[in-house]
Amino acid sequence: MSVSVHKAGLNKTLGQQSDTIVATSLVGDFQPSAGIGTASYWDNQVSGGNNLRRYNGITHNNSTPHNFQFDGSDDYLGAASEGYGGDPFTLNITNACTICQWVKYNDVNHYVFYVSIDESNYISLNLNAGTADKATISTYTSSGNGGSAFSSFTFADDTWYYISLVHDGSGNYSLFVNGSYIGTADLEAATGGSGNLEIGKYGSSYTASGTKVGHVHCYTAALTNSQVRQNFLASHVINNTRVYGATYTA
Repeated sequence: MSVSVHKAGLNKTLGQQSDTIVATSLVGDFQPSAGIGTASYWDNQVSGGNNLRRYNGITHNNSTPHNFQFDGSDDYLGAASEGYGGDPFTLNITNACTICQWVKYNDVNHYVFYVSIDESNYISLNLNAGTADKATISTYTSSGNGGSAFSSFTFADDTWYYISLVHDGSGNYSLFVNGSYIGTADLEAATGGSGNLEIGKYGSSYTASGTKVGHVHCYTAALTNSQVRQNFLASHVINNTRVYGATYTA
């Protein structure tokens, strides 16, 4: 296992087209102000795409910025079960894929997402709060690999971040925050195909109370640096309303 880290500022030469998210290979487009009509589903805005399920009365805040808020006890967004109906939203994590998500950091532990094929084949992205908001972001894949931490990025309390994990299909996992490249971890890739996406839950553990999640984007391809930045700009609408606030503290 090896980790390379690079700090990059926001570069306006990347992702100039900021009015729309990348559509190629998009399989999951979950918008916190759309598809919220039922208490059991978060509707996928990709035509024909499966939805995420809303478990145990998870709170939906219907004010700008719209978001789902976790209670730290038992609620999360994830796969179908008895009484919820429909097919679960899955992602093939053996192949190249990308998962992007707006998360509001509040100096607690977050389970950003978890995709599990079985007990020894999965990927997860966790924000583990440390001293002075020096959070550690870890990825875990396959059996006996232990994961890898990106601890070079300092998170500000009560602030929204667009966090993206890009897998190239060969065990290289690259992390981006707000469209900027943070680093790449060389890990053993998961095997076995597709798993159910869960947000706010890792095994039997739940994300901390008060954590909020906004837009979620999932792809069956490894997005390029400029594509990740385009998504960041488009979902934040940086040239217009700045959905998550001019200082990301909305």
